[in-house]
Amino acid sequence: MESLALHDAGAVEQLEPNPGSKMQRNVVTTILARTLYLATRVAIPPFVLAHIGLDSYGIWTTAFILVGYLGTSTMGISNVYIKYVAQYSAQKEYRKANELLSTGLSITLPFCSLLFGLLVWKWNMVSHWMNIPAAHAVESREAVLTVTAVFLSAIPMSVFVDTLSGVQAIATAQWIWVGSFLVETTLIFVLVGMGRGIRGMAEAFLARTVIDVGMSAFWIFRKLKWFKLSPRYISKSALKTIGHFGGMVQLQSIAAILLQSVERVAALQFIGVGAAGLLDLTKKWPASVSYIPSSFFSAMLPAASHLDAAGSQKDGGEQVRKFYLDGSRHVNLCTAYFCGLMAVIPGAIMAVWLGKKLPFGAVLFSIFTVQLQFHMMTGPGTSIVRGLGRIYDEFYYAVPNIVFLVIFLPLIRLYQGEWTSLGIGIGVGLSTVCAAAVLLWRVHRVLGVRWSDYIRDVFLPGLVPYVVGALIAFPTLRAVSSVSRIGGVAVLLVAGTIYSALVAFVYDRILFHASERIYVRETVQRVLRGLRSRKVANEESV
Repeated sequence: MESLALHDAGAVEQLEPNPGSKMQRNVVTTILARTLYLATRVAIPPFVLAHIGLDSYGIWTTAFILVGYLGTSTMGISNVYIKYVAQYSAQKEYRKANELLSTGLSITLPFCSLLFGLLVWKWNMVSHWMNIPAAHAVESREAVLTVTAVFLSAIPMSVFVDTLSGVQAIATAQWIWVGSFLVETTLIFVLVGMGRGIRGMAEAFLARTVIDVGMSAFWIFRKLKWFKLSPRYISKSALKTIGHFGGMVQLQSIAAILLQSVERVAALQFIGVGAAGLLDLTKKWPASVSYIPSSFFSAMLPAASHLDAAGSQKDGGEQVRKFYLDGSRHVNLCTAYFCGLMAVIPGAIMAVWLGKKLPFGAVLFSIFTVQLQFHMMTGPGTSIVRGLGRIYDEFYYAVPNIVFLVIFLPLIRLYQGEWTSLGIGIGVGLSTVCAAAVLLWRVHRVLGVRWSDYIRDVFLPGLVPYVVGALIAFPTLRAVSSVSRIGGVAVLLVAGTIYSALVAFVYDRILFHASERIYVRETVQRVLRGLRSRKVANEESV
């Protein structure tokens, strides 16, 4: 029987009665952290590509396809942790939370060890699947095994990171993550610059993971008085919870990993590692940008679970509908801000970013940018239905996506007469758009959301940044083509500034609701006051 001391203020601070204010802080912090992450992910590829070449870069990105597939074997449990820690914290059932976490650890630790052993044993078969050139065989084995060992070790230790998300201490988790990926980025530049190649990138990934897990565990043990991991907490009821909810999420995770990497897998098998590297590079900006709007999703799942656990059926349903529409609107506006300009000047961005032209690079960049917009539109729905425990509804996105891929990819291959990177990109983009429509239809039916409300408040506002981007696309493209690469950086900065100012004006004066306008202006004023206060404090200290 848990001690009543677990219910004191120190234990209850995890989840405020009203999750809205905490969610806002979590989302803002996560957006800032992911914006910084985006900057590092965009800065790394040109440097790495110049030092190791496209084939080695293709091997590196393929290594993460492999660890992604291995990770799906236990990925469902992470969502179990987040959902049920949020629920048990709201209900103050701390023993159940400890049982869930301890049982999950007892499953993932031996299983991940087994997976790594199988990988080492069957390495020759795996390297054949990866189409690794003979010249890269030795360094590829070392780098891939290092990355896999680190990744699989982090899965059992996710009890700490996921507990932070479950108790909605997401802001803390984000600051820890920022420190870890900044160290990783620094090490990549140092180690690759020293000639370590993809081995150095693997070593940087190791450092990042150790920092992330270690600091999360340190915070958990200091702040959560109720948190305990012990074999005596392993229980059949927790195992049943993991098996049911986690099992369904497991299948969805497998489908999600497949869909995230399908273009690179197809290129790897039908064209080669160079084509896989090409598709990864053209998808790098959209994939990196997705970290910012997806900041909302990590906060939506525990918040929806809290609303479902704490509210009545009638009031809770109305709250969830409003929560979904508001969240979808904000996610779509956030995504459109980035994609609106990226989709219309892909050639300029690629030329300045990489300093070279890639075959069909600009077209693929634009395709993946638009694909991202539709993919992000599904995020609020999948996060909320998962938070409500309706995990089966998520299959309305994964299954149709796979079906459309099976239809579109062979048709495009038949039309072109051969496998090409462009054809694969077109097929993946079309499949995502069609599957997104199916998922939205299902979510709206489940939550009782009217399409007219969604189109008016979510979809149409998301088109506005594309119109703004189109207005400045032609002069931007001409200016970039007439200057050096350094000059192109200046042109893109000016274009981005003008675009941001125009979008901000349209958002504030036309698109925002009164409450959104007031909130954004108050947030900006609060930030400016904070900056002025720091400036005054610094001047006084001098």
